Amino acid sequence: MTVHFICTGNIYRSRLAEAYCASKGVPGLRVLSSGIATRLNQGIPIAAYAERVLHQQRLQRFVTRSWRQTTAELIRASDVVVFMEREHYRFCMAWLDPVRQAIEIWDIPDVSQVNPAEQQQEAEQTFRLIRRRTDRMLAALSLYNNGKPNGTKS
Repeated sequence: MTVHFICTGNIYRSRLAEAYCASKGVPGLRVLSSGIATRLNQGIPIAAYAERVLHQQRLQRFVTRSWRQTTAELIRASDVVVFMEREHYRFCMAWLDPVRQAIEIWDIPDVSQVNPAEQQQEAEQTFRLIRRRTDRMLAALSLYNNGKPNGTKS
């Protein structure tokens, strides 16, 4: 099964979700992320505030090295597609197969509109929200058993 997280630039929200979900170690689960407008990234591989959250949470080894542009091929190869905002969903609508794919829209705002002095605090709050929603999603997909990935011993 492939879970795909999508945001705007793939340097913040979707990368946090990808790293956290991958860290759960669910057998048979492939996790990826992408962005619908990576051209806006100005060459940075990940936002500094996201990188700090990953470091605080000890998730650096679960994040990909650089951003990835959302494509029809990536969408079609995914079983679960999670959009951080409705605009991301609208961008990808023509590529989705709602009969075969589970689709979620999380409505998690970007920090780009937040005062730079508050971005780190906002990123930490965003991560807590992503963590809760990811855990709920994995449980709903029956990939968890008593809070542990299926296939692991309690």
